[in-house]
Formats: sequence, structure tokens, C-alpha cells
Amino acid sequence: MDNPRFSFEEFKALFPDRFESQEKLLSEYNSLLMLLEQLDRAPVPELSAGQKADIFRRSWQATSRDWSPVWSWLGLLRRPAVTFAAGIVLGCSLMFAVAKGRAAVPQSPLPPQPLAVEHTRYTQTYTGKLIERLYPQIENPKIVVERPQKSSTPRRVLYGTLDEGETYVVWNL
Repeated sequence: MDNPRFSFEEFKALFPDRFESQEKLLSEYNSLLMLLEQLDRAPVPELSAGQKADIFRRSWQATSRDWSPVWSWLGLLRRPAVTFAAGIVLGCSLMFAVAKGRAAVPQSPLPPQPLAVEHTRYTQTYTGKLIERLYPQIENPKIVVERPQKSSTPRRVLYGTLDEGETYVVWNL
């Protein structure tokens, strides 16, 4: 005799070593099934509107005893939009506080590169300390290697100034 709501296997799993024999376990299961059937057949009286209101009032009063202004604020903070906005504000203020106290660390200047190369489509421009050592008499020297077409030989040109920038120098190398 199996009940669709509560099977014998479930009952057996609930009480694995409680009964000394399988027959005793089966008799207890059958007595439980008879009790469940009696409860299913028992009439349940309908509650009146006043009784329903009284049950509601008692349950409401039990929860309102714990009610305080703190709970109303916590209820407001549990809303997703408010929580998200509070997180953004808190994060920004923390970042501001952390960044405000941090002093700017002076960066040590990197030593100048001996040769700087700038590439464009058809030209390469060379500047730096190495070019200045090669041509010490020319101010701000730079060598430009041009290749007007892919198959042509490259043209090298030195650009710079003389006499504190008054004379402009262009020299084909």
C-alpha cells in the first residue's frame, strides 16, 4: 500500500535504523497512511470574515513590533537602483579621498635616445644625439631618407640651420 504523497521508500529513508525489523517498519508506515487518510477526510470549517481579519491583525501586529526607522532605511537601501547609486557615490568619494592624499611623484627624465627614427609612408626621418655628433656645425640637424617610388633608389637629405636659425641648410647626401 503506497501513498502517492509519501512513499514507503521515503519513509524507510527517514527512519533507517529505528525499527528492528522490516515488518515493524511496514506496520508503522501503514498506521501513518491511515492517519493521513483520516486527516484528508476531516471536515475543515470555513472561517468567517471577522476571523480572517483577526488572524491578519495578529500577524500584522507581530511583525510591526520589530518595525523601526532603521528597518525603513534598510528597506530603501535594498532597492537595486538605490544600491547602485550608493555604490557609485561611495566609490567616487573613496577614489577622491585616496587620490587627494597622494602626492605627484616626480618622474626621472629618461636619457635622450642617441637616434630617433620617424617613419612615414615614403620617408624616414633620423634625429638625435648621434646626428648632432656627425654634423656639429649644423644646428638641429635631421636626415630625411625619401623614396618617391618603390623601385627608385632612396634620396638622403640633411636639413638644419646655421647662425642661430637664420640660415636654413638643405644638403643632399
